[in-house]
Amino acid sequence: MAIPQIITLAVVFFLILSLYKEWFNPSLSFFISAMILMLANVITPQELLKGLSNQQIIIIFLLMLVTAGMRMIYGDEFFVKLFSKSLSPKKFLLRMITVTASISAFLNNTPIVAFMIPYVKDWADKTGNSSSKFLMPLSFATILGGMITVIGTSTNLVLNGLVTEYGLPSLGFTDFLFLGIIVTIVGCAYLYFIAFKLLPDHKGNIDTVRQNLKEYIVETLVYRGSPLIGKTVRDAGLRSLRDTFLVEILRDDDIISPVAPDEVLEEDDLLFFSGNTGSIYNLIREDNGLSIPKQDGMEKRGEFNFIEAVVSSGSDLIGVRIKETDFRNRFNASIVAIHRDGKRISGQVGEMHLAGGDFLLLLAGDQVINTTGHKDLFFLSLPQKIISNKPWWTPWVGAIGFFILLLGITGFIPLFTVCLILLTAMVSLRVLTIVEIKRNLDLSLLVLLVCSLAIGIALENSGTAQLIAHGLISTTKSIGPVGVVSALFIVTIILTSLITNAAAVSIMFPIAMSMAQELQLPYTPFFVAIAFAASGSFITPVGYQTNLMIFGPGGYSFRDFAKVGGPLTFIYTIICITFISIYYNLL
Repeated sequence: MAIPQIITLAVVFFLILSLYKEWFNPSLSFFISAMILMLANVITPQELLKGLSNQQIIIIFLLMLVTAGMRMIYGDEFFVKLFSKSLSPKKFLLRMITVTASISAFLNNTPIVAFMIPYVKDWADKTGNSSSKFLMPLSFATILGGMITVIGTSTNLVLNGLVTEYGLPSLGFTDFLFLGIIVTIVGCAYLYFIAFKLLPDHKGNIDTVRQNLKEYIVETLVYRGSPLIGKTVRDAGLRSLRDTFLVEILRDDDIISPVAPDEVLEEDDLLFFSGNTGSIYNLIREDNGLSIPKQDGMEKRGEFNFIEAVVSSGSDLIGVRIKETDFRNRFNASIVAIHRDGKRISGQVGEMHLAGGDFLLLLAGDQVINTTGHKDLFFLSLPQKIISNKPWWTPWVGAIGFFILLLGITGFIPLFTVCLILLTAMVSLRVLTIVEIKRNLDLSLLVLLVCSLAIGIALENSGTAQLIAHGLISTTKSIGPVGVVSALFIVTIILTSLITNAAAVSIMFPIAMSMAQELQLPYTPFFVAIAFAASGSFITPVGYQTNLMIFGPGGYSFRDFAKVGGPLTFIYTIICITFISIYYNLL
């Protein structure tokens, strides 16, 4: 192998390992990898920045804003009607996966799942069911439905972006439509008839906290004559405790949360600490002005405003110590507990490093409850009371928007033009505000996508893609084109189970292109194979954003994903390879 090939392989290996181990947040891992390739002269600065002018990448962000607008139009009222409390669990499951899969064909699936999780959890709580029976099917249904069109998932758009970079014909809507419909119907049938029986029946994390409150929180009292009276929280030394933090003050009927460092302590204040509860008892024994109340009413008062949140896979919080994130000021909330891989993490909360998919139990102020999304955290607060004061014409705007979007998907109008028209209309009609636009723009995702295109170029420029492609072809050429496509599909689906789908499609694209060139076959079946394989992430929670989002709230383990997603992956793989082989005449 030549030196550029060795460097490129080493960088790709570093990228995969970094994403899997979560050494850095994903965008930083991609940026470091792309910079190494540029400094090693594998790619030029112009090639590194090519993605900034790639129309498909711009479309991804435009579609995110259009999705936000559609959510503002149809959101609450539609889902309240959808989730009737009179439905049986199986009827609710069928309605949920059918509707979400259908919507995901037209709108980006990540915000759909973020919006749906609170409604699913609320329905499950109020009907006495476990949300773990429904959250995994929610994620899987949106993944399947997203494959029906080119805009349903960012994976397809990233792939089309790579295709256009090389001047090749973009994949058409029929390349996704027929196979997407087949896998969606079969996949939803599997979720309804088989997966529901395999899914675990977990108890809600908040219920566990409420029943074992003393394991998480210690109640203390500022007693009469305490030296803390009249001091601020900072001056009292309660702001910088090593193993614990002050999450809430109860003063008469007022709840102060989160607690500001300049909050002045008063007599009979009840202070609530979380973290290492043993340290608080040591603090009290040292006679520092706090005592344990004689009457323990923590469980009865119910003043704790618990909400749940999930660290997004592209969050800037990943890999950062909590005490360095200024968490309480940024999110108006304090972390009570962290769950990772289905288990609670013990230790000093402030010293912990956050990871993508971490499930956080928070004590929050009122302001955070009305926040439905953030680029770093997905808040899973319960749905609010519906107050509808939208103009009568708003639903018509949504219907016309879906129709125009369909024209873009089918190619009657350029998709880029369609997105600009819809976004302009939504802003002009005040469906979308500037605040909403800022909230839905994610610069970390832009860095990730631009650098992923650059890494794909590096694999092609260095000849690494051809080298890997030749190895795969040599192993499977005795079976013919079907064997080669099968190997490509299987390698991609394994890769996407370990790292993000965008990374998987970026790495496998130049390999797929080289395989088609060496076999002198059309590019399309190879590109369709990696598109469907890169989105077929069902066996682990780490390969797809929506899986990470439901991982903590559902209380799932890796074993749960393997148990439910394993058979689905097998069925999905057989259907995709068979369809591609027949539809593109590879037999």
